[in-house]
Amino acid sequence: MFVRLYHSWLNSYLGIPRTVWFLAFVNLVNRCGGLVIGFIALYMTQHLHLGIEQAGYAMSCFGVGTLMGAYSGGRLTDRLGYFNVMLYAMMANGLVLLSILLVHHFYTVCAAVFVLGFVSEAFRPANSVSVMRNSTHDTYTRSISLYRMSANIGWAVAPVLAGTLVVFGWHWLFWVDGLTCILAAGLLMYYKPFLNLEKPVRNEAVSSGQLPEHAESSPLQDKAFRWFLVFTLLNAIVFMQFLWTVPGFYKEFYHWSEQQIGIMVALNGVIVFLVEMPLIFRIEGRRPNLEMVRIGVILYALGYASLLIPHFPWVAATCYILMLSIGEIYVMPFSSNFTMKRSGVYNQGQYMAAYIMTYSFANTLAPLVGTQLIARFGFSTLWGIMVLFAGASFVGFRVLSKKSDA
Repeated sequence: MFVRLYHSWLNSYLGIPRTVWFLAFVNLVNRCGGLVIGFIALYMTQHLHLGIEQAGYAMSCFGVGTLMGAYSGGRLTDRLGYFNVMLYAMMANGLVLLSILLVHHFYTVCAAVFVLGFVSEAFRPANSVSVMRNSTHDTYTRSISLYRMSANIGWAVAPVLAGTLVVFGWHWLFWVDGLTCILAAGLLMYYKPFLNLEKPVRNEAVSSGQLPEHAESSPLQDKAFRWFLVFTLLNAIVFMQFLWTVPGFYKEFYHWSEQQIGIMVALNGVIVFLVEMPLIFRIEGRRPNLEMVRIGVILYALGYASLLIPHFPWVAATCYILMLSIGEIYVMPFSSNFTMKRSGVYNQGQYMAAYIMTYSFANTLAPLVGTQLIARFGFSTLWGIMVLFAGASFVGFRVLSKKSDA
């Protein structure tokens, strides 16, 4: 049975174009280079001896930079092409990381981390478009899943590597991170002849049905897509409580150790790694994208409802992580697929930028919403409201699906 499961898991990767594998590898190298992000606040307080308040302001500059970078990266992708944006963003990211070693004053640090956030996030819309351009219609959702997997592996490796490098000195962290980004740019340049860099011309796009009426306008002028972003914001806030408030709940109510909490959090990555590709392989193309997203949102709701179980903490936590992880597999790839299909060949970057920025907003709002509700009403109220948020997102997607072809 295990041999059959293994072959089924392996077969789910078959058919994905070689160029998509390469782009996922470049993304993996780039994400492994995301060493500094998790340690930048510590660097500012411990090495530069800035105060906590100053470090907070600087990190806010990083957040503003990511939002502006995602927006600008999307527009530049549509104008210059995904390859140029990816290449120059990774090179700039590496150079900015190396230059941070030369700045020591508060205002220059703020400027440097703003630019760092800008160029690092400008890469993402272009990378998403590159996956779409180099995959086939039948493999696009699985290609997104492979791209997500490469990012998750990179983020898992980066903190471990960063913590090891800091032991030898802070400068090692920036040198390795910067050179890794430049290495990723070099790999992209080397593989350029094999990538699909052509954009369909207007006449071909019209004849192939790739040019809907909103295909050359801003995504914010697309009413259905605006509502899609609103409902995505709701379910993203729900999902991100996993990162911001659920660990505190395990500590305060279950009295778990940091090691136990770490095991439960890591289980999310294990489930997604083992299940996502085989599941996507089986369900891709069988139902509309928004119907798949609705299934995931319902699983989110069931996951947070399980945290309301008063006894058996391991049972409740296991149910939660299973529901959340499977829900993530349904929500995120098919949301990206909907976004790409909603766009046209002339504004794919802008659509992906709007989608990415929605998750960035959610990542800003989630801890604020979660901690304020906990402080005033407690964890149980927070979980109940998250169930309601997921329910509202489900209803919204259901109404939207009746007005959308995707």
